[in-house]
Amino acid sequence: HEELTKSFIDKKISILARGLKQDMLLETAVSEDNKVLINEQYVGELKGLKFIIDFNSKNLDADLKSIKKAARKGVEEELIKRTKQIIKEESLSINQENKIIWLNNPIAKIKKGENYLSPEIEIIADEALPLDVKKELEQFTKKWLSSYINEILGSLINLTKFKIENQYLRALSFQLYEDNGVLKRKNVDQVIKLISKEERKKLWNMGIKIGRYHIFLPKMLKPKAVILRTMLWKIHNNISSDVSIPKFGLNFVINENFNEKFLLLCGFERFKDYFVRVDILEKLFIIIIEKTIDRKFKISSEMMNLLGCSKENFFKLMALMNYKKSKEVDTYYFAGENKKNDEKIIIKKDKSNPFSKLLALNIK
Repeated sequence: HEELTKSFIDKKISILARGLKQDMLLETAVSEDNKVLINEQYVGELKGLKFIIDFNSKNLDADLKSIKKAARKGVEEELIKRTKQIIKEESLSINQENKIIWLNNPIAKIKKGENYLSPEIEIIADEALPLDVKKELEQFTKKWLSSYINEILGSLINLTKFKIENQYLRALSFQLYEDNGVLKRKNVDQVIKLISKEERKKLWNMGIKIGRYHIFLPKMLKPKAVILRTMLWKIHNNISSDVSIPKFGLNFVINENFNEKFLLLCGFERFKDYFVRVDILEKLFIIIIEKTIDRKFKISSEMMNLLGCSKENFFKLMALMNYKKSKEVDTYYFAGENKKNDEKIIIKKDKSNPFSKLLALNIK
């Protein structure tokens, strides 16, 4: 029986090979499990919008170019059908390899664009897909990606759309956008001092929080926003995809090899080898203020639990944050700003940057 079966299959392959070489009219079909068949002979699979030929020893007996030619004639209709389905259903997602996915298969790759929030795409489809249909898919996918980015990163993108009369608010908003939604307060503290309390209230309506250590957009610290921002940032700056973000749920991380700029993008402030989430840092500061009596405060389990670190590491962090230990047990006090290590306000040389205009105001 096995010999008869083998003989029958080999004969079918032989007929298929001869038919391909003679450019005969062959029947190509795509099964429900995406298998591509020519005259009922399996030759490959259709993954997403891409035909993947099966390079086995049996198919190699036939002319591979002819197999591709015959298969693509047959799959064109199926590819058009799938493209229309993609556009109609809009059920796309993005994977960790920077590709746009449809039914577990990539249909487009995200590439570097004009800026990191406006990436380009490259359609992943077989040559059998007509150019006009491919163009329609490309336009749809670009629109979908733009809409997805706006949905997740809207509060960051909106910073460029607000009509702000106050020049200092406008400058602060621009700089926050330039720093991807997380800005060290000491870099712009002198500008913040020029903004009245009444004007600062407007920042809340813009989704901006002014903290003790940072100016930031709380929505940009949510997992989806962090994942998308860092992915787009790595694509635009040609950073390896191996550079990973801290595990979600962690407020305190120890790693001497982490890149400070990248971790700030993820929402973590650096204190030597320690990294603390910026929003948690603000909550810690509030607790310290509430517990401070006569300029001193005692370390509590509430503080350590907030960060999720050991008592030893918390004490080391206090020293790095410029808190000094008092003679009393587990008691600290703030030693004042470390002027030596303070960064000066950063003004980027860009005519469109509102900070450059503030130089004329002699802010010091």
